[in-house]
Amino acid sequence: MINNVVRMVKRPTGRPDPSIFEFDQEPVPSLNDGEFLMRNTYLSMDPALVSRMRDEDNYAEQVDPGDVMHSYGLGQVIESKNREVKVGEIRLGLVKMQEYCVGTNAEEFNKLNLGLAKPTWYLNTVGSSGATAFFSFLSIGKPQKGETVLISAGASSVGVIVAQIAKSLGCRVVGIVSTDAKAQQAKHDWGYDEVISYRDKSIDQLSSDIAAVCPNGVDIYYDNTSGDISEAVLDNYCLHARWIVIGRLAISHLADTKKDVGRRDNNVLLTNRVLKQGFVLLDYRSKFMGAFVQLATWMKSGELKLKEDILEGIERSPDAFFAMLEGRSNGRQLVKLADIDESLDPSPQWLGRLLISRFFPTRWLVKRITGLSV
Repeated sequence: MINNVVRMVKRPTGRPDPSIFEFDQEPVPSLNDGEFLMRNTYLSMDPALVSRMRDEDNYAEQVDPGDVMHSYGLGQVIESKNREVKVGEIRLGLVKMQEYCVGTNAEEFNKLNLGLAKPTWYLNTVGSSGATAFFSFLSIGKPQKGETVLISAGASSVGVIVAQIAKSLGCRVVGIVSTDAKAQQAKHDWGYDEVISYRDKSIDQLSSDIAAVCPNGVDIYYDNTSGDISEAVLDNYCLHARWIVIGRLAISHLADTKKDVGRRDNNVLLTNRVLKQGFVLLDYRSKFMGAFVQLATWMKSGELKLKEDILEGIERSPDAFFAMLEGRSNGRQLVKLADIDESLDPSPQWLGRLLISRFFPTRWLVKRITGLSV
């Protein structure tokens, strides 16, 4: 068996470009005791992958030149010498940009229940994007009905989930996206009250545009980008606003993010008593299942919706990565590598269906696990 892989052959010196990737082949190794082999079925393209390429301190594991490029995704177990892992299971984890993945620790690859959610939902709303939106917005943002929520990268996989949750809680929701055309589409697709664009605008001009669509100020800024976009928000905060720092997409072109320069924000934080807090999803690992159950319930009821942009084949992985990075994806950017055979899955799908049924005390379970009321 041959494993087709995508390697990162050099670190980007600025914004990543296609020259950093190369295709390679290697034999699929024989398993040792305790290992299991998965055929990867879907890969997910996420902005956080860029930070793994940098030679700098980060909360995530780095990719070194010559390594198989990182990517989270789904795999189906096709062979196992691990007592905790059964053949046929569908698992989610850091499978990397390759067709096969050998695992050694069952806890690093979450076992999925397809009764709770469809497979690709676990790479979107019922996965890391949904959990990021759920925990960061509710635990840090603490939204109240009638507040104004501003979301940068408003058409991103996380941004659109936050927008939908905020609307369901009675907030006024405003998005920031790249172009006017994308702004119109985001407003139509995701129910934003207003969406504005940032491309080819100065910081002062974008700040004025934000003031125009947020006349009462910004109560919660959901920051997916950092950089100039976030600087443009500074003069628009309400008293006791919350600033949730999620991503750094707007400074992905910098080889060293320490060289990011701009206006210092301490005066704004002090005078308006703004809470600014970073968020890393791994801090909430023990509470994931509670978020997944609630998000799956919202998906089933239609309160949440999603869009997917799926390319096929390992050779399309770099294309998908740059489509995500450049904002060209029309929905969550995925790469399909193989079909999932649900007939081989030994997981109790009936249990997943029960957890999101109208007969089950779902809200009680979610609050018990997460500590958050929805």
